[in-house]
Amino acid sequence: MNTPLASARAAAIIKSLQIRNPDEICIRDISMERGALVKERYLEGSEGRLVRKGRIGIITVNKSLPEEGRKRFAIAHELGHFELHSDSQLIFCTEEDMYQWNESKEQEIEANEFAASVLMPHDIFSRYFKDQSPNMNTISEIAREFRTTLTATALRYAQISPEACAVVVCEEGTIRWYKKSGSFDFHVKVGEKLSPYTHAFDYFDGVDMPERPERVPAYAWLAGEVDADAEIVEHSLALGGYGVVLSLLWVLEEIKLPYRRYDREEDEPEFDLTNPFTPDGKRWRW
Repeated sequence: MNTPLASARAAAIIKSLQIRNPDEICIRDISMERGALVKERYLEGSEGRLVRKGRIGIITVNKSLPEEGRKRFAIAHELGHFELHSDSQLIFCTEEDMYQWNESKEQEIEANEFAASVLMPHDIFSRYFKDQSPNMNTISEIAREFRTTLTATALRYAQISPEACAVVVCEEGTIRWYKKSGSFDFHVKVGEKLSPYTHAFDYFDGVDMPERPERVPAYAWLAGEVDADAEIVEHSLALGGYGVVLSLLWVLEEIKLPYRRYDREEDEPEFDLTNPFTPDGKRWRW
């Protein structure tokens, strides 16, 4: 789903505050400047809450969230509602809403896009793209610099990377969903069990994953007619506390990847590339 208004509003705020570096992105101060006071308290069943009256609002973030990056994203998400959805006076947002890529909840998608754009502004974030192939170590370094979660940072990286790459979320040995860069012209096998030829499979099989990026058969990840000799590069990291593996995939120039792309509407795969729900309607959890 395209959300240009959310991105534009976040960019305008960053520009108006003359923010130039990650350490200047204090989301609590930004929210206060925009008219929304931020508080912490224990919330049952919610990660964040927004109460508003006109141009004044109160954002409450769940005090029990274990990571500062998650708290910052929750605040930015609620600020997105405050900036974009003036008709809503009371909003409760769950963990699922914070990672909502299903088009059935348009406002949550917009709030997430705003949050990513205000916490990791395009012009600032892109300065941290190193002159090397994509890898999860670089993404981890960027996450520390911007004080954001590894997941949010990886998704933002894939969203604006000039490289042909994709970030894939796997849980319980199954490919749940993914986000890709504009130049990654392939489809990932969403909803299918991980191939034993992937390193993400190793984690769920109780085997240590490689610390460095490595080449794997392209057909292990990609849908469609993929040549048996074609390769793709994989770098996977486990989010141990959540039972989730994040896999960064990319294509190097020297790797020739024979592949039948989906060029016609009737050839499109039967799954929503941005939908985090399994075919039976269940959603993966952190």
